[in-house]
Amino acid sequence: MFIGSGHRGHPGAPSSGYDASHRGGAPGFVRVVSATHLQIPDYPGNNFFNTIGNLMSDPRVGLLFVDFETGGLLHITGRADIDWTPGNSHGPNAARVITVEIDQIIERPGAVSLRWSTQDHLKQSLRVIKREQESATITSFSLAAPDGRPLDAFKAGQHLPIEVDIPGQAGPLNRSYSLSGSPNDLSHYRVSIKREDKGLVSRFFHDKVHIGSTIKASPPTGDFTIPCSTCPLFLISAGVGMTPMVAAMLANATETNREVWYIHGARNGSTHAFQSEVDALVAQNPQLHKYICYSQPESTDVEGRDYDARGHVTAQKVISLNPSPNAHFMLCGPADFLAEMRGGLEMAGVPEGKIHLETFGTKQVIRLGERHDFQTLT
Repeated sequence: MFIGSGHRGHPGAPSSGYDASHRGGAPGFVRVVSATHLQIPDYPGNNFFNTIGNLMSDPRVGLLFVDFETGGLLHITGRADIDWTPGNSHGPNAARVITVEIDQIIERPGAVSLRWSTQDHLKQSLRVIKREQESATITSFSLAAPDGRPLDAFKAGQHLPIEVDIPGQAGPLNRSYSLSGSPNDLSHYRVSIKREDKGLVSRFFHDKVHIGSTIKASPPTGDFTIPCSTCPLFLISAGVGMTPMVAAMLANATETNREVWYIHGARNGSTHAFQSEVDALVAQNPQLHKYICYSQPESTDVEGRDYDARGHVTAQKVISLNPSPNAHFMLCGPADFLAEMRGGLEMAGVPEGKIHLETFGTKQVIRLGERHDFQTLT
């Protein structure tokens, strides 16, 4: 389902506008309480609180339910009330419950001409063959076919849709994780998952998934891929956003005619994942380069050995590396990082068409001073 809300602030204020976000769950996650009331669980997410914040200032809400098999649409308008202490009425992981008092319902059978269906036949069972701690918060899981056959091909930057069954949940949970391994090695996939304290699936992976565990996965997908065949690349990331960039570095290890810069920001050495792997790639391939920033280096972190500069990765630091006019820039990380980086690169004269983005979860705009919201699978 999709939920729409809005906020009217001062004229021209970036916070004014409307927000449309999707909500999902096992069948029946939206409960019909009565002929006039619905209840929608609100699970921990990106902590932007776009929808919740809007509803707190203006309770008017719009809901859209899509029947993907028939093209039918169900529109509901009403007024929302937020229960901040719902107990276990929707399971232990619901942080809040949105109760909607219905004002109007419009049903539109066959309104959408396109049709979608589940592709469960494409899912395959993969076995965990390796588990490796990359940093204090990130662990990599290598997944292979049980019979050892080669896996479906993928491009650097794509992600792997995964389905897990967690005891106590109403149904399977689906997530998508960027592939961090080499596209040239199809003996296994590698996904690298950051443990989030409130992340149900990430905690499950870190606590319960071990060598020999079985995971269901669909074929790799996604369009955050290398945009050109020979152009110089600047792979710029923060936090766990480095996962598709590591795959891009591995993919380009044999591309001797392309210059690639791996630019990454971490808090310190304890949170700096893939340090030794990237160092080895750069040492063995003269066309690959790296530039690392630590925002809060520890006493054991040595500048010039572990990192190149203090502070956050900025567009100014990227431009100081003298990218050529035909270079492309791939960015991945939190929304605020992307907004600042994209704005800084554009102000430095980088054309919009040479800046490519990926973030995790719902993201606010990737332009400073504007606000829109949309979803990506990562």
